[in-house]
Amino acid sequence: MRMNREGRLSDGTYCEMKGAGPPLILLHGVGLNRTMWRAQVAALAGLFTVVTYDLLGHGRSRHIGPEIRLDDFVDQLTRVMDQLQIARAHVVGFSFGGLVAQSFALRHPDRLDKLVLMSTVYNRTQEELAGVSGRLAKAREEGPRSIIPAAIERWFSPAFVAGQPEVIGEIERGLRSNDPTSFLTAYSIFCTAEAELAGKLTAVAAPTLAITGELDTGSTPAMVERMVGDIENARGKIIEGGRHMMPMEMMDEVNAALLTFLTDGSD
Repeated sequence: MRMNREGRLSDGTYCEMKGAGPPLILLHGVGLNRTMWRAQVAALAGLFTVVTYDLLGHGRSRHIGPEIRLDDFVDQLTRVMDQLQIARAHVVGFSFGGLVAQSFALRHPDRLDKLVLMSTVYNRTQEELAGVSGRLAKAREEGPRSIIPAAIERWFSPAFVAGQPEVIGEIERGLRSNDPTSFLTAYSIFCTAEAELAGKLTAVAAPTLAITGELDTGSTPAMVERMVGDIENARGKIIEGGRHMMPMEMMDEVNAALLTFLTDGSD
């Protein structure tokens, strides 16, 4: 039976559920919200019950403070599953959502079917860590809005920025609307989760797809190689010409990769 449901769960999480079939949960990136997945929901809801929700401190979910840790985001995911009566699910994590997905895979392997780590980070080099730490420092000193222009440049191609002003405007408005403390808390976790996850993905047993864009400077093809090297049952995919926000800019390629992997296990 096809299901369409939207609203706030008892813990304050704002959630949407659409479609019919095996549960599929999509986790967005830092500073974003569940709406970044519109194209994927439209493409996948015919085969899956697709769940999107606003992570802690994002979108219409509750604000958070500096006491929050990565484990709290994993706990939020398990609460969402419990309240929606989902025992097991496919999980797709984008960027920061990919860190949540990695930790979930380690903590709750019995609740995970297939895992997709999209445009996310793993075992970053010191140079890569310095870059993201520099952005965090700027956001703390000058305010989170100060890093929006550079984010748009990293996330999208110049052609997309020029040709899709409505999409870029929506992203910029969403970033500007973030609660500053919540954003800085999540971004700090994004910068420091290395210590919790680096080298630990060898314990992940779920079939895994690690995917990123050829031109993604923050979630690089080299990171995909590291993930595939550590996860026994993993395969990697690099989208030619892709930057960071592939679910929005390269939706056809992303949707095809997800459908193929989630339905028959190949890439």
